[in-house]
Amino acid sequence: MRGLTQILDGHAQFWVWLSLILTPILALAGGLGFQLAGLFIGLAGLFIWAADRSDANYLKSGWPAALIIFVGWAWLSTLWSSYDGAFWGGNASILFGLVAALLFVPLVFLRLSRQSKPLLIKLILAIGFAGVLVLIIDSASNYALSLWGDPVNPGQDVNWRLGQAEMSVGRGQISYAQLLWPIAAFLLITVKRGWGLAVLLGFGLAVSAYLNNLMIVIPTLLLSTGIAIIAWKKPRLGLLLAFALAISSLLFAPIIGILSSYVDPDAMQRIPLSWEHRLRMWAYSWDLIQQAPLIGHGFDASRSFDDLTFRAPDGRDILVMSMHPHNIGLQIWLETGIVGVIFASGFLLLLCRSMLKFCAKSTTTFAAAGLIAATATNGAATIGIWQHWWWALIVFSASLILLLPKERP
Repeated sequence: MRGLTQILDGHAQFWVWLSLILTPILALAGGLGFQLAGLFIGLAGLFIWAADRSDANYLKSGWPAALIIFVGWAWLSTLWSSYDGAFWGGNASILFGLVAALLFVPLVFLRLSRQSKPLLIKLILAIGFAGVLVLIIDSASNYALSLWGDPVNPGQDVNWRLGQAEMSVGRGQISYAQLLWPIAAFLLITVKRGWGLAVLLGFGLAVSAYLNNLMIVIPTLLLSTGIAIIAWKKPRLGLLLAFALAISSLLFAPIIGILSSYVDPDAMQRIPLSWEHRLRMWAYSWDLIQQAPLIGHGFDASRSFDDLTFRAPDGRDILVMSMHPHNIGLQIWLETGIVGVIFASGFLLLLCRSMLKFCAKSTTTFAAAGLIAATATNGAATIGIWQHWWWALIVFSASLILLLPKERP
């Protein structure tokens, strides 16, 4: 059995190394490859767990079961969804299977050998700076790198292709806004004056976001930096603040919809179109939430509300509900109802309890609190809750924190 587990550990480590090496490319390509990376690492971890469960005590905590219950409820809501999606083989069932596999990703990182961890940390630092540099270059060059990797096809609309590149680079910047925190923690403990390099890395990411007109990354970095600094000084307080932000973004999401519905239409004309669009989506989401508050409209139902449009300043008619509300709290309320909100909040509360035990001191809590705050902020303004790549990215980023040296409480 020992020989088998060594083979399985080696197989899992291969996927970890490959995923890290490819991270800058996966981010630039829109992050969609993260779901495959997370799936392969998770499946490798599942095989290890089947052979040796000695390092999998975290699975006995309450949060893995709570997460499965929440995702299972979302899958079940497919049965009454107004969106025509398959129960078996559809988006919800794939997400459920992916999340089940992702639960085993931390096991792979917990079993990494002591000799491999320093090399992995060096690789993580390298992909951190390489990824941000690539994002800056692509944003500043009108997506030259993206178009070089995926050229415009003959007869294809160039403007459409540039729009796709812009969205892909934007998802890459969101990815690095979350990956930044474990990378920054490694800089603090491995490099002299590492805080200066961490600031430089964050500033470079902010510059790339500015060049790509993705302004949400900048407040995300500012807010998560503030909470991470508090966690460095007062670990327990910082972690509690990060989870309070995440849970509040779910419980009180309807307030955003209510307030958005009171914004004067004339005032909307004076703000950027992307934010006008969000305000209209959030107000419309509140109207829809009131129609099915208990169990919601069902998984992916946001996609079915495609009748309402508004006139943009340039004369275009734009769908108010663009695939999803661009706020995960509102989407959970809209599609899974109060029941889904309770399940999701319960998962976060149980995870918080476990994290308070695990994150004993400054460095670990700094990385965890920054990651949680960045994830919650991104989720409140731009991400769809069911996007597979984002789930994998969150677990992947959190698992990197396991490489930090263990600290005594």
